Amino acid sequence: MTQPLVSICIPAYNAEKFIGDTIRSALAQTYRNLEIIVCNDCSSDNTLQVAKSFSDPRMTVYVNEHNLGCSGNYNRSLSYARGKYVKLLCADDMITPDCIEKQVRAFEENEDKNIVMVTAGKYVINENGKRVFSKKFPGKGCMEGKKAVRKSVLYGTNIFGEPGLLLMKTDILRKTTGVTEDKYYTMCNDFDLWCKMLLHGNLFVIHEPLFSFRIVSSSQTARMGWRGAGIFKNYCTLLYRQKKYDISPATLFIGKIMMFVMMFARNTVVYLFTK
Repeated sequence: MTQPLVSICIPAYNAEKFIGDTIRSALAQTYRNLEIIVCNDCSSDNTLQVAKSFSDPRMTVYVNEHNLGCSGNYNRSLSYARGKYVKLLCADDMITPDCIEKQVRAFEENEDKNIVMVTAGKYVINENGKRVFSKKFPGKGCMEGKKAVRKSVLYGTNIFGEPGLLLMKTDILRKTTGVTEDKYYTMCNDFDLWCKMLLHGNLFVIHEPLFSFRIVSSSQTARMGWRGAGIFKNYCTLLYRQKKYDISPATLFIGKIMMFVMMFARNTVVYLFTK
């Protein structure tokens, strides 16, 4: 397999406690043709100093002139990407050493299947990096893009996973409007990007865990609480109204019930493992 360039973009804000682990996981990849982009969003802690303490020719650290916020910094970091494929890795999460290698192989060995994103299973870890449990995507192999969106609505949750779980095709990413900042759909901004990209092609699922999502008590996810279910419900209703996704009334109805079930499960996990 040839090794096309892959961009790992790490948007960071006040992440001094964890960003070292995140960068080390990116540098430890068995896949070598990488560029690692850290985009510091005017952190008030030592995030920038920690990032600059790493010395590797594949790594570049950028500093925003002013604070762009979560979605703005996501887009800024993605704008620097030069690779054929790109991963948006949050500054408190990690990827396994073989993550990029296996996700690129899924793209390169299935070029005839119009794949725009590759996802995988994940580990959930606590603030100390201890694995709490693993979670797999409901399905494996190639899945038609709009069908994957409908499945996510039916399950009442973002089944594609957190940003760092997915490897995206950069030219398809450029055809979208990027990560949208919308106060009414906060927490769905990355899911919105996945849905827009899946209008252009298909999803490939690797069943094994290749990513670690860290539960942090101070994170937006932890602070969202039950509001998250209502926000996701509103966003899925918006998708339903966009006829191009072909979401049926029954799918939306079942999904609305499942949203509260899934939010209860998420809140329980956050409560148990951030105390």
